[in-house]
Amino acid sequence: MKQRILSISLALVALGAAIFGANYWRANYLAGVSMVKLPVPVADIPPYTLLTADMFEMREYPRALVDAASGSGYALSTGDLASRISASVLVAGQPVSMRLASPPAEFRLADPSLEVVSIPLDPISGVGGQVRIGEQVNLYRLQKLPAQDQADAEPTPEAQVIYVATVPVVAVLGGDGQAAMQPFTTAQSQTQDQGQQPPAMKMLVVAAPPETVQAILEAIAMSKLEDELLWVTLATP
Repeated sequence: MKQRILSISLALVALGAAIFGANYWRANYLAGVSMVKLPVPVADIPPYTLLTADMFEMREYPRALVDAASGSGYALSTGDLASRISASVLVAGQPVSMRLASPPAEFRLADPSLEVVSIPLDPISGVGGQVRIGEQVNLYRLQKLPAQDQADAEPTPEAQVIYVATVPVVAVLGGDGQAAMQPFTTAQSQTQDQGQQPPAMKMLVVAAPPETVQAILEAIAMSKLEDELLWVTLATP
């Protein structure tokens, strides 16, 4: 009788150990192999939003979802999304495709902390059009000399050159908004098809902090409304 009770007890212990081991193995297998954590928005995120890590939480999804849809490039961590800009609505609770979270420079030409503004400019006042994207330029206001009456004995006042800002160029455009001609080396100029040249520069697009953009807009307004010129030089390295 005792032998039978001992056998039954050992069998129950073995069965319990087997069930526990199976459940433990299954839980770890699903967590480590079949499931994966993906960042999802805590709430709907509208377009043109600078993303931060605290906008997302991690949720588990079947790994097969990621493997089968690898072409969509789901973000795998909040770090993949932080400092990017939403290019569309990011729906709460849904994995985020990296195609919907653009680097700022690709989405809006410049860092999110900077405003982007276009400056109307002719080649003669813009280094002859020899300005490339990525270069730094200096902006100046040139106050024209007033017309001098020959009968006026007062000396002619000196012209004033007022420094406005040093800013990076993010685009060089023609009058229709198309990419303008970029400077070429001598070898490139000889091989350039004269019939397919891009338009001449008519606009510089620059990036700057908001307070600097205000100064630039004031200089543009003065060049249009007052007796001033807006001039551009290449900044020293």
